[in-house]
Amino acid sequence: MPADASQAKKTDESTTRLMNSLRCRLPLSMSVPKTDVQDVGSRENANSLKKQKILEGFSQNSSISNFSSIKDGKQKNDSGNKSLYDTLLQLIDEFDASGIAEIVRLLLERRTAIPLFVPQSKNHFLNLFRHITLPGISDTMGEDKSLLRVAVISCRQRKQSQTCEILKNLFNIESIHRQDLSTGSISTNTSLLAEIGYGCVLAEGSSSEKVLNVLVVHIIGDFSPIYWSFLQSFTDYLLIEDSTIEKESFPLSLMSKRKRNKKKKPLGLDDFPYVCVWKPTVEEMKHEMRTKEKFGFRHLYIEGQWPGEILDVLKSTVEMAANEMIAKSRLMLHEMSLILGDEKYSALECISPEKVISDMNSFKDFGNEKKTQFLLQRNYLQQAKHEDAKIKHRLKEDKVREVDAEIKKCRKQRRDDIRHVENNSLLQLFLSLLEIENPCSRVMSIRVLEKELAERSERELGPLSEKIRILSTSYNNKLNNAEIDEKYLESAKENLRRAKDELIESALNIEHLWRELSHLYTDMEPERRSLTIKKIPRLAAQHLMDGFSLELLDGDSNMIRLDWVKEVLHQLKTLMNGKRIFVLSVMGVQSSGKSTLLNTMFGIQMRTSVGQCTRGVNMQLVPVEDRPEYDYILLLDTEGTRSPEYHGLPGSEKRDNQMATLSILLSDASIVVIPLENDAAVKEILPIVLMAYQGSKLAEDNGGRLSSRMFFVYNRIDTKQKNKLDDIIQTLGTSLHTAFKDVRMSTGNLTSESPFANFKLVTSDSSSSDVCILGNVKKQSEPPGDVPDEKYGEELIQFREHIHRRVTANVEGGIIWKGRTIEEFSNYIKNVWDCICSANFIFTFSTVLENLLFDKLDSEYKKVERKLADVYEKSFKNVKDEMKKYIEEKNKSLCSSSMRGTDGQIQGNNNNETDSVTFESFEKKLDEGIFQTVHTLNNEIDTIFNNKEKSQKWKRHFLKKWENNKNSQALNWKCNLKNVFNRLFQYEYHVEKYKKKMRKEIYQLFKSSTESTEWTEYEKNIEFEKMFKIILDEAKDEFPPKDVLKEIDGVYQNSSVIKNRKIELTSHTKKGSQNILNISLPKTENSIKKEAKKLDQNYCCRTEVDATVKRIATGKLCYDDSIISEVIRSVDSKIKEYKLTDNSVVEEMHQHGKTLIVDLMQEIQTEWEKENSVPAKLDSNKEILRKHFMMVSKDVAKTTQLFAATMANTLDNFIISAFEKEMVQKTFEAIQNERYLIDARFMHKHMDLYLIDLLYQNEVDKVLNNIWDPKKFYADVLHQLIAGKVPNVDAEWQRFKMHIRQAIEKAALEVEVDRERAQTFVDQLRKEFSKDFFQSETLGSAFLIDCSGEYEDCDNGGKKEFQDACITKLNEVIEKKNLCFENQESYAKELCPKVVTYMINSNDQAALPRCDACCRACKSLCIEPANHDIKLRPHDAIHQPGGVAGYSYHYTEALVSSTCSQDFEQDRKFLMGDHTVRYKYRDYDKVFPEWKNPKLQEELPVREYILATYNDEIAEKYNKKPADDIPASYFRDLKSIKKQLENDIQIGSGDTNNQSE
Repeated sequence: MPADASQAKKTDESTTRLMNSLRCRLPLSMSVPKTDVQDVGSRENANSLKKQKILEGFSQNSSISNFSSIKDGKQKNDSGNKSLYDTLLQLIDEFDASGIAEIVRLLLERRTAIPLFVPQSKNHFLNLFRHITLPGISDTMGEDKSLLRVAVISCRQRKQSQTCEILKNLFNIESIHRQDLSTGSISTNTSLLAEIGYGCVLAEGSSSEKVLNVLVVHIIGDFSPIYWSFLQSFTDYLLIEDSTIEKESFPLSLMSKRKRNKKKKPLGLDDFPYVCVWKPTVEEMKHEMRTKEKFGFRHLYIEGQWPGEILDVLKSTVEMAANEMIAKSRLMLHEMSLILGDEKYSALECISPEKVISDMNSFKDFGNEKKTQFLLQRNYLQQAKHEDAKIKHRLKEDKVREVDAEIKKCRKQRRDDIRHVENNSLLQLFLSLLEIENPCSRVMSIRVLEKELAERSERELGPLSEKIRILSTSYNNKLNNAEIDEKYLESAKENLRRAKDELIESALNIEHLWRELSHLYTDMEPERRSLTIKKIPRLAAQHLMDGFSLELLDGDSNMIRLDWVKEVLHQLKTLMNGKRIFVLSVMGVQSSGKSTLLNTMFGIQMRTSVGQCTRGVNMQLVPVEDRPEYDYILLLDTEGTRSPEYHGLPGSEKRDNQMATLSILLSDASIVVIPLENDAAVKEILPIVLMAYQGSKLAEDNGGRLSSRMFFVYNRIDTKQKNKLDDIIQTLGTSLHTAFKDVRMSTGNLTSESPFANFKLVTSDSSSSDVCILGNVKKQSEPPGDVPDEKYGEELIQFREHIHRRVTANVEGGIIWKGRTIEEFSNYIKNVWDCICSANFIFTFSTVLENLLFDKLDSEYKKVERKLADVYEKSFKNVKDEMKKYIEEKNKSLCSSSMRGTDGQIQGNNNNETDSVTFESFEKKLDEGIFQTVHTLNNEIDTIFNNKEKSQKWKRHFLKKWENNKNSQALNWKCNLKNVFNRLFQYEYHVEKYKKKMRKEIYQLFKSSTESTEWTEYEKNIEFEKMFKIILDEAKDEFPPKDVLKEIDGVYQNSSVIKNRKIELTSHTKKGSQNILNISLPKTENSIKKEAKKLDQNYCCRTEVDATVKRIATGKLCYDDSIISEVIRSVDSKIKEYKLTDNSVVEEMHQHGKTLIVDLMQEIQTEWEKENSVPAKLDSNKEILRKHFMMVSKDVAKTTQLFAATMANTLDNFIISAFEKEMVQKTFEAIQNERYLIDARFMHKHMDLYLIDLLYQNEVDKVLNNIWDPKKFYADVLHQLIAGKVPNVDAEWQRFKMHIRQAIEKAALEVEVDRERAQTFVDQLRKEFSKDFFQSETLGSAFLIDCSGEYEDCDNGGKKEFQDACITKLNEVIEKKNLCFENQESYAKELCPKVVTYMINSNDQAALPRCDACCRACKSLCIEPANHDIKLRPHDAIHQPGGVAGYSYHYTEALVSSTCSQDFEQDRKFLMGDHTVRYKYRDYDKVFPEWKNPKLQEELPVREYILATYNDEIAEKYNKKPADDIPASYFRDLKSIKKQLENDIQIGSGDTNNQSE
């Protein structure tokens, strides 16, 4: 700010206090009111006293107060009875025009009147108004003609005058004289008080109040020396306060004191269009209006008491005057003269804006000026992109060399463009202003240039800004339309991006002039620099000393020109003469009030209007006094994050984070400004800053501590709600500590100290808290209340003093804080910038943080997927129970006496008993069970991705994934339900029918044959085999196994696709052989044979047919015609993709697809029928029926013992398989939320750890075999991980048996009937086996037994006898049954493949193993889950160096050291098939349509280490040559890699209990 203490000619306590009050928007008074402290023990009173001390101390110093001088809360009063008006005149007289302009602006901003002139200097300020702009005025005040001008004159004595009240109540202007009256300190230095103020009148309209802005001159005292010339020029409305004393009355006093001069025009009211004369009386108001029609003048005479009705009358007449005002015919303020007595007061000397403006008028198009004339910064922006690419591709030596060459071209181009830029007229104008010797003229000229640039840019770029607003609205509408075509969305996004780029390229402000000058100086050879060019760094340093800001970080390129900054700071060091600085940074989202906060806190003038927001990082010097620790505060004002201009543009997030990192790491203290409670963006940025710092050399130098102390300011908060304030502070504290903890985990630096460890969250004492909560900077948003809120300034000064104490009293590591010199700061900038540009930071930013955010979103999304699976599972279980209940009711109905014939057998029992129930009815119930929950989960998904700004990047991805998941889950559970329906209503029902028939025939055999009682054991077995074979054959005849080949042939024969192709396919052929993939160096071949290309196309198509058919068959449980139809369509689609037209080739592809699906479906159907077909299930019950046969042969009587033995045999036959399925499901529940199932990258870490363990055991060959066969390797590691989660088999077996015993006892005790005890027990037992503990259905299904017509003798004995028999027999089975396994490890090993099979068959999208497809060029596994639909989510991988899997270059036979991703980026090629056709890696997704292009750029340190360390061993194993171009970065420390992997796994698994805080 130009108006600082360094300009003052003399100072005393009163002027210092007034200056500081003005600068920091504090109350204007000559003394700070003391707090009436009655209870010193009261916390609130103590805080008030502390606050009073702060403000008292501040008022006595120009900046930050020295608290050691404050004692007992008392203020030394040296001002005596000096008036505020006199103090203001003295203060003004101490400054030059630039300082006075700032004082005037600060007063007018408060709607406080300023003196019209200074008697001592004989200067008036009318000319100065050309440099002052206020809200509500389109032009400067000195050039404005639109405001109504009012003159208020008082003929009364100062103490009796009420014109100050008129100013306050009618025009909303505060008079300093009014404040002096209230304190009794009236100015005695002049007989005339003349002031001018900017106010407003609220005119009442029909629906709302209209604001009428006015300019008011206020005169009290002997005004006769002011000749009418000024009042005539100025006044539209004259208001006179007449005196009640006759000798002071307006007409007499005016005429009596008039100097008679025939040359002068006689004084009279007719010189003014509107005049109001008010004479105060105690009587009721009366008035008289006189109008002179000839001249249109109106004179109003009023008598009455103030305010009464007079205020309304005056307001009405002011409105009338405003409505009839003619602006064009009036003079501007700076054109008026002011004559007092015989002296003409001169205008305060200051530069004329016209000269600067006229020079700028030659530039017609500022937007094009920057784009076409400012070539150096445009070129530097291109270089910045290359610099960024160089960091991004730091591991690719070829790419780095290529980028370096481009950077050199940019530098050469700038040198070539220098001569053109050197002669640019706008830059020449700017330099001429910077070289002005007079500081006042220099500062004011640059202010004019700055203002004119901003206004011109805003006018010219208005249409472009509106275009961006329209395009942004259109893009957001399309983004929220789920049905919009992707290409239209991309088109809208591209149009918006181009418009934003154009706005950024066209914007022209003063920082762009400095940017061009900085490049002009640094890129020009020293010997070519003219005298003016040589002075540019010193001019920049002087610019800082003048109180202006200078760009540190280029806001467009996001780069620091270190050579330029170093030179400027070197010159600044000379000007500052060894003074020390305190560096304070401020950051926050755009339009959060950062610049406004600095303006208020330090009394500076940063740009705050819309369209003039800070760009990049700017530095500004603020001089301070009475600070022994430092002499200047260097402010770093950071561009607002998440700015709409850059939002959505490539690299915008990185740009924000780099600026925030630079700002915080450079400073001694950092203020984070948060508007309202919107701290989401800050919480996102701070962890990235911390992560950058922790991984940098700076962290090592400072012991892992963040040197900058953090402070937070919440503004625009309702400060009256204390509970809300406490919540804000506590929430922030929790968030900061959580953020640091997460960053510490992510970086693996678990010993670093938290920068928030000493963070002060003192909610009871705001003066001691590191968080400041503010209201609005203005009292109200609408006039007349739109003036600075003094409480806002008071809180900020208090907070500023707190920051000073916290930093200067800080001691870390035994080192006391000390201010830095400019030279020290300059060197530190380089260190910080190196940290930001380091490879470590870029990797951390682009990979770790990006992955952390994605992982967090993915984790939240997976939880919703899990909820959907759970609700389906619950609904599925309920519907399944209803199916069982239906069957039980059906059985009860069938078993009732009314359904029996005379022989006791059920009548009408046929195969159509289930015809009345349909699958569709149960399917509907399944949907009803999940409907409401799905709606709720849809809302949860919306919440996840609507409340996180950064999540928008992946929003469409996850929404699409969610829709696919819902469809997949619906189909999956429908299939599961169909299988259960078929099993219960068809297979199990019919199996029981055949078992019952067998039991019946056994009974009849032994009842009717006397010979059977003499049969030996051998003869009984022969008879049983015959009988069982007859029953089994009957079942096979009724339910023959499906002829898969015949079924498939039928589908192919009826397919319209095959018919249209006119091809004939055989039933079955052998599979074709596979080809080999190789990679080539990017060499150009002279020719490529067409035939070879066709062969490779055939090969690619055949390969894709393989993958497609396998994908379709994956997860299918049994044969269905729809599967074959999908295969036919998909294979034909592949043929079309590869444009294969030869009929023989087309036939070969379809034949190949048919062969594959026949083999797969036969295998699937065979496995399915083993467990699910009626003959298979009947066969699985053979031994139960054999035992039944043997028992009946010994005793034909249908006794209780026979029934109990039959039940025991059933349990004995199924108990082991039931337990195994229980273990499979329990193991699945234990692993379903494991990170390695959700995140393929996490599984990769486990696999790499496994490889490291093998390397430590020197098992190199096993390591290489695992890499060569990734499918088996993945399965081995997955089984190993699952085995660790298998519950203890011994404990589970005992627990399982205990629950079976309990189920048997409960079922037996429920038998309280006298009839059909056997059936009742079976039903109750099945019910118990269906309860929650028993997760599988094995036992429940096994006891789906129809006892009707059997075991009637069970009803003859006693109930207890029956119960005891059942319990005893079944318990015997439990006691005798033992598991056959060696130990926990062997059992877990056998169980793991069954768990994996269960997961794949369940097809739960929230918990699936990994897809086993692998890259054809490097053997890297796909990172997508098993069964993923490659149409929606093609295969993708994190590609490893090809050489580690034995791949080599075709021509040299040397192992490949690059990854597919690197080859893709470098546009290399590879060979396929017979090595005659070369394909581009850029066409990877076309060559392999089921794969994505290899774009994932992620380091695989273990694989890189293996290639670098075992290069010779790998070459020998695969009979290749060692790689000769292994990057240096591949040579790593294995121990460090292992430690990082273990840390990553520990963090990702949520196992942080053993980690230090």
